[in-house]
This record gives sequence, C-alpha cells and structure tokens, in this order.
Amino acid sequence: MSDERLPIHLKLIYGFGDHPINVVLVALTMIFPFYLTDVVGMRFGLAGLVPLAGRAVDAVTDVWMGRISDRTTWKAGRRRPYLLIGAIPFAVSFAAIWSIPPIENTVLEFAVYVGAYAILSISMTIVAIPYQALLPELTSSYHERTSIATFRSISSILGTFVTVLFFREIVVYFGGDHAAWSMAGVIFGLWIVWPWLPIWWATYERNEAPVESTISIRESFRLLGQNQSFRRLIVLYTLGRMALDLPMALFLHYVTYALGHPEYFESMLAVYLLSVMFSMPLWLRFSRGRDKKTTYLYGCLGWAFGLLCLFVNQPEWPFWIILLSTALSGAGYSAADMIPWSMIADVADEDEILSGERREGLYVGVFTFLRKLAGAASVAIAFLGLDLVGFKSDTGNSEEAIWFLRGATALIPAILVIASAWVARKYSLSYGRHQAILEELDSRRAGKAAEASNAAKA
Repeated sequence: MSDERLPIHLKLIYGFGDHPINVVLVALTMIFPFYLTDVVGMRFGLAGLVPLAGRAVDAVTDVWMGRISDRTTWKAGRRRPYLLIGAIPFAVSFAAIWSIPPIENTVLEFAVYVGAYAILSISMTIVAIPYQALLPELTSSYHERTSIATFRSISSILGTFVTVLFFREIVVYFGGDHAAWSMAGVIFGLWIVWPWLPIWWATYERNEAPVESTISIRESFRLLGQNQSFRRLIVLYTLGRMALDLPMALFLHYVTYALGHPEYFESMLAVYLLSVMFSMPLWLRFSRGRDKKTTYLYGCLGWAFGLLCLFVNQPEWPFWIILLSTALSGAGYSAADMIPWSMIADVADEDEILSGERREGLYVGVFTFLRKLAGAASVAIAFLGLDLVGFKSDTGNSEEAIWFLRGATALIPAILVIASAWVARKYSLSYGRHQAILEELDSRRAGKAAEASNAAKA
C-alpha cells in the first residue's frame, strides 16, 4: 500500500476542496482588512483585532471538530458527511459578513463584525477540518501524499486567483457601494458551496471498523506534546503561515502607499500566483526520492530572498524588476506551502504508534487552530503598529510610517521564513523512518486480525 499511485481524477477532485477554503481565507486576509479600513471606515487598530477576536472560537471548535470526526461512527463515514452538513452554512456566513449595514456606534460595529467573523470561522471549521483529515485516509504512501498536497495547493492558488481577480471587479461592476460589496459576497457564497458534493462523492475513507477511543482529552494532548515531529512541524508551519498572512493582509496597502502604484496590484498578484502554480510541479518532481524537509528548506531560501527584494523595491524602479522579485517569492513559497500538509499525514501515522488510534482529525484541528491564531495575531500586531505610527488611508503618511508598512509586509515575513527553515533543519521524520513506521503498523494490524480470527474460532 505504501507505493500505491492514486488516480488523477481522485487527486483533482479531492484537491479542489482547498479551492473554496482558500477563496474565503484570501478574501478575509487580503480584501477584508482593506474593506474594514477604507470602506467601513474602521481604525487600523480595531480592524486588525477583528480577525484575532473572531478566531478566538477556533481554540475550541477546531480541536473539538477534529476529535468529533475521529470518534464519529456513522455508516457514511467519520469525515465525509461533514462536508455536506457544513457546506451551506459555510456559504451563507461568508455572504453575510459582507452584508452588514453601516453602524454609527464604534463599539457596536466592532462587536457585530467580530460576531460575524466568529460564525464564519465556525462554519468553515465544520467542513475544513474533516476535509483536511481525509488526506491520510486516501493513501499511506510518503511521496503520494506529497502529490496529493500538490494538487491541493494548486487548487488553493486557483482560489486566490478567483478572489483577487474577480471580487473587487464585481464590487466595481455593481457600483462600489455597500450593496455592491454585499452582492460580491453572495456571488462568492454561491461559488464556494458547490465543490463539496463532488468531493463527498469521489473520496473514500479507510475500510476499518471504528474504534471507540479510550484516551481522555487530557491524555490526548499529552500524547500530542510527546510527539517531537509534530512539535517541530507546528513551529515551522506556524512561522511560515505568519510570513504569508502579513503580506497578504498588507499587500494592497503596500502597492498603494509604499510603491505609490495601486494599478500594480492585480499584475503583481497574477505574477506571484502564476509563479506559485507553475513551480509546484517542479517542486513535486524535485521532492521524489528526497526527504520532505529538504524540499521545504530549498523553498524557504527562495521565498525569503524574494521577500527581501520586495522590502527594498522603490516606486521609480522599472516594473519588470518589481515583478521579478514577486515571481522569486512565489516560486519559493510554493514548496513551503505544499510540504507541511504532506508532513501532517506522516505525523498521524507516527502518532498511531504512540496512541494505538487513528487521530488525524485531532492533529489537523490543533494544527489548523495554531496556524489561524498565529496569523491573526501577527496581522493584529502589524495593524496596531500602523495605527501607532500614525498610518492613514491617504497619501499624507510620514516616511517612518511607510517604512513600517514595508517592514511589516516583507522584512518581518522574510525573518519568519528564515526562522521556519532553521526549525525544519532538525525535522526527523524522514522517508526511511516513515517506512519503518508503516511496517510496524502493518505488523500490529496483522496481529490484531489474527487475534480476532482465533477468538472467533474459539
């Protein structure tokens, strides 16, 4: 089973689940902060706190959803039914967050947006956690998991394309007022609801009888903490996602106020995303026969170099130089994006040795929550910093404020990427070790099957 190759259609359909998830994440990370500051008129400090406060519920819901999906014993499966259950609430709550009417009271306005954000976070958790926990169910192959993660990442990038290219265009088409933003939310809500049916139809789960867990919540987290591979993976991935969330949240402000060319936004994003997408097959080929951390380290080097180039870009520089630095950043990021999701599947196998149970859902839940928390916290701190240095949504900003914007968009993310690569150096779950884990698990399962057979005969 460890050397199996999955059919292309399965990888395509399963991988497309990251498309609606990333449509929402990109809209919330890249467009929603700009919407709050420049359309709603919220202060930068408060706008940065909305995602952080709204995602506070994820501390409970992400982990809870992961554990629930691990312990579900429905005949239809323990993961896949939630894709259908959560699809409509996911779409409706996304449309609703863009449809809040103007509120004059600042405190009430902040509270309403936090509440709407929290509801959207919960609905996304219902589909995202079981979906992400499906990957280890599809195959146990070390390299095939990287292949599946590549398909997911490409679909994710297509989601970014759709959001960046069409969301604001729809707003402009319908007049640019609050009703236009609401209409864009409704249209995108319809777009993110349909993929879950074909994903539910095409995927499958391991044909194993559900095992009633004998491990308490407290013991579950203790075992998670004992898994050294998971601890390192959490740190390297969290640092990497913080390095992504900062430029995503600030990029529109960066091209508008630091470069002074708001018309560059779509072109730079298109070059970045194309670079990410076309680099992924190359990284997949590169990863064959190599440990995953090696691919991750090389990707981080390119990503950090591209971010440092973005930090020093000047408005008067030729546009092609700016596009080149953007492309370099995207090429490096593509490896750093797809590899960790392949790693988490291997870590779940290692956990089965420790716990005796399949707990992909719990691992994905903790993994996802810490990623969301770190990203939201970093963006909140950056927006608070912009508020403190007096940054305004106009062209009258001080040089200090502009350089702070540059640093938060590119320099700090570059440092975070370098730190992530440093942590990845000692990630020890190699191809050889994973093969040994699979052999041990096969041996244990064969022993249990023999015991059950002998008991039945007796």
